[in-house]
Amino acid sequence: MQDPTSALQTRVNALSTEFLERFEQLRAEHENNVSLLTRLTAHLGIIALVVIGLLLSGIEIHAAQQPRNYDQPIPAENLPDVDLDQAAAQNDLTLSVSPFTIQPKQERRDVTTYTVKPGDNVSVIAARFGVTPDSVIWANEKLEDNPDALSVGQQLYIPPVSGVLHKVAKGETVLSIAARFKAQPQDILDDPFNQSIHDLKSNPPVLAVDAFIMVPGGSKPLVIRAVTYSSRTPTGAIRGTSTFQWPVGACISQYFWARHPGIDLANSMGTPVVAADSGYIETVGWDSSGYGNMILINHGNGAITRYAHLSAFAVQAGQSVKKGQLIGRVGSTGHSTGPHLHFEIIVNGVPRNPLGVVNSKAPGLCHR
Repeated sequence: MQDPTSALQTRVNALSTEFLERFEQLRAEHENNVSLLTRLTAHLGIIALVVIGLLLSGIEIHAAQQPRNYDQPIPAENLPDVDLDQAAAQNDLTLSVSPFTIQPKQERRDVTTYTVKPGDNVSVIAARFGVTPDSVIWANEKLEDNPDALSVGQQLYIPPVSGVLHKVAKGETVLSIAARFKAQPQDILDDPFNQSIHDLKSNPPVLAVDAFIMVPGGSKPLVIRAVTYSSRTPTGAIRGTSTFQWPVGACISQYFWARHPGIDLANSMGTPVVAADSGYIETVGWDSSGYGNMILINHGNGAITRYAHLSAFAVQAGQSVKKGQLIGRVGSTGHSTGPHLHFEIIVNGVPRNPLGVVNSKAPGLCHR
């Protein structure tokens, strides 16, 4: 960048040269008798040029002498120190595990009355309220004999937490109830639902007769329903291959668990149901315990399969069937809240989880 003083000197020299050249021109014009007015105008023009040149030079000099604010940073005060320690470089930003705000579930502290809806089963209802299926069964006496004894519109008690919801009888105490259901007495005393109904601060605690009391973590003994079948295979009956297939194309609406000794396979009314393995039809007809229209196939090797809630039969008792043969159609008879097939595999009198027995790919879980 050119020095301001040198630039001014160059400008002045140029103007001086121009002035001398103009002066010589005026002198020549005078000798040639140029008018006075013309000469005066020329003189004034030269003077004006000199003045303008000096003024512009002064402005440039002033601007050049002033420091620019982007050349020299302005010192700031009271700025926080910045930690450049690489080991702690990521400590100032923490990524959230969830990209959205999670609303905490509101804790239930009362017994809820629930109306059974189409498609419901004990597992679905329990999951909806955040308790175990057993807890729903224990809170409703009718379900203890048959967990599938559900019907649309039926009223169920849903306990506030998992455990046994018990109705207090005369003479019962916290200690006796805890011992009966294999629970801790302190858990009963600490439960907010129990504190709102019973006088648990007295010594000993006073329980309200015929009122509910929640036994958190309690349990009742499991009673497995017996399956009766013939141990003798009829002459000429087809025997099973010991390799099972799924009896219907469907989704799983309820899994196998302790009080539900089979799998519920949901599909539309009338969907074909086939034999899971070869065997003979031991039972076909109505079952009053809740299975509705039901078929039992004896496979002649200690295995029995059950097909329940059917809408129609395609076989008769004593008939032999081959694996994959049509035996009936999906329905919603008996204790059922929607069309599905209740499918069981019983081996030597013991219910087995079909997911661990059937060789083919398992159906997916139904979306609700």
